Formats: sequence, structure tokens, C-alpha cells
Amino acid sequence: MDFTTKIAQYDVTVHRGLVDDCSMEGAFNVEWQYYAEFRGEYIKEVGVYATRVIGVVFEDDEAVFEKDRQEIDSEDEGWSLKSDSSNIQWGDCIQPMDLYVDIKNKQIIVNF
Repeated sequence: MDFTTKIAQYDVTVHRGLVDDCSMEGAFNVEWQYYAEFRGEYIKEVGVYATRVIGVVFEDDEAVFEKDRQEIDSEDEGWSLKSDSSNIQWGDCIQPMDLYVDIKNKQIIVNF
């Protein structure tokens, strides 16, 4: 199954390498998939993973000009997309909870 979830502001952490640049904000659409592995009539495993992340990062809400915003697409060359589903427990709502974007190293991590 395919889903899209919008993640913005406090659920997006933007960094430039190892330096924490908290002055930057972001708004993203996370495309992700859910899968279930069955054994007979029982569910053996349930999993999720992000397939694409598209959005923008900007200095603050006042940065309305296009030059103040940087568009990011995980499918662009050089970007790596990772999914972290290690915190999901039985009974949890499964969806992207927050997003980590490293602009310098071109890395995006979606936490479920």
C-alpha cells in the first residue's frame, strides 16, 4: 500500500553536516509504503519504508522569496534516503513521525 504524509516545522530537523542549524525549518511530503508478510493465516512481519521525500527548507516563515528556499527531492542525484522503523511497537500508529535532513551530506532519514 502506498501513502503520503505531510511533515513540517517541529517534526523536521535540518542540519548542515555535524553543526546543528536550528534556525532552518522545512516542509515535506513523505511517500511511503506498508507491507505485511504472511505465513499461512498469520502475520509474520509488518514493515514500512519511505520511497521518496519532496519538500523545501527555509530560514524562517518570513523567507517568502524563492531565493531564500531550497527545494529537496530524495530522488535527485547524490541524496540518500533511509527509513528508521526501530521504534515501532505493537499497537502503535504506523506513519512517519519526524524527519532528519542533512543538507551538507545530502542525507534524509524518516523516523516511523
